[in-house]
This record gives sequence, C-alpha cells and structure tokens, in this order.
Amino acid sequence: MARGFILAGTVLLTMSALPATSGQTQYFMGDVWGVWQVLPEGEDADPEEKPHCLFGTRTWPQKGLNVMYVLTSADYVEPWLQIYSTGWELPVGKKTKVDLVTVAGPLGFELEATSASYLTASIDPKIVGKDKSFAFEVALSYMLDSRRTGINMRVKFAGSEPEWFIPAMDQLEAYQLNAAFRKCIGELRSKGGDFYSGRQTPDGKTSPFAE
Repeated sequence: MARGFILAGTVLLTMSALPATSGQTQYFMGDVWGVWQVLPEGEDADPEEKPHCLFGTRTWPQKGLNVMYVLTSADYVEPWLQIYSTGWELPVGKKTKVDLVTVAGPLGFELEATSASYLTASIDPKIVGKDKSFAFEVALSYMLDSRRTGINMRVKFAGSEPEWFIPAMDQLEAYQLNAAFRKCIGELRSKGGDFYSGRQTPDGKTSPFAE
C-alpha cells in the first residue's frame, strides 16, 4: 500500500498546477502546515492509492513531513507517516529509523524507502504499538490546540541528514488547521461506503467472523 503514497509529497509541491479532476481538495494552507484530501478517481488513478487526508508541512519547498489518514475500508482510517526530500537518493526497499521529537518526547519510527525521495511507514497501533501511537496522537492534539503556544517538532535522522526543525504555529493557524483537519477526516469517513462495499477488515479482506 505504501507505493500508492509516493507522490503525496509531490502533490503538496504542485497542488496549484493539478487539474480539477485529479481528486485533490485543499482544506487549509497555512505558513507551517496544510491539509488536503486525496480521492483517487479517473482512469489514470493509481490502483493502489486509497482515499486519504494529508496533513503536511509547508515550512520547506523541497522536503517535508506528511501524516496521512488513509481510508482502508468502509469504516477504518489508518495513520501513515511519510518524510521526503528531493535531495535524497535513497536505497529503495531499505529501512531506517527516524525520531520525531515532540511534546510527548522522542518517538522513534522505522520507515521504508519507497522511492529515491520518500520514506514511508504505517503508524497504526497494530504496527507500532498502542503506547507509541497514543503518544503520537497526544503530540498532535497539543500542536493543534490553539490554546497552547510554542509547540514545535523536530525530525532526527540516523544518518548524515541534519535535524529538521518544524516551527510552532501561531494561535490563528492552529485553530484553522484543527478545524480543517477535523472536517477532512469527518468527510473522509463519510465516503467509506462510496469506495468500499460490504464489511471488510482494515487490510481490505473480508472475514466470516464477527469482531
């Protein structure tokens, strides 16, 4: 499924140039973060790409961090993390550890190089564990809370890539971003029946067992 998200960072860089039929909807564009909804549609759509909300940085033009909430079945949204830089030449298929330093402390994730420029991984609780997933969601909720100020994030790499510093938002941007993010997720969930039929598990497979 990761292969379907390789172009997500490029979407951010070229959003204004995309045709109206491409299925991308911009919910918010701030100085630090932005929110988009991506709905694969049309004959040219990647068959592996799934509907998702993309919550991504705006701090740099050629690199960034995306958090994607992916509609993987009619009623399940799976979180994914993506970090990208057009200056990288990554060994596709290999994995590396990346630390996100947040108000919840340093959170380490193992990401796979899905192309020469993109590191991607699911951060679903079933993959990274409930404790780490909860800590990450708490960090996001603090960052999106307009009553709190000075909430930034740092990205630390295992290799020679220098540390990235994602600055804090002001109160207005945090308020607007939170509202846009919640709206995007709500509308994404409401589209579950349009993209999936029948009751499916999060990995898209049906099951005869009630859970």
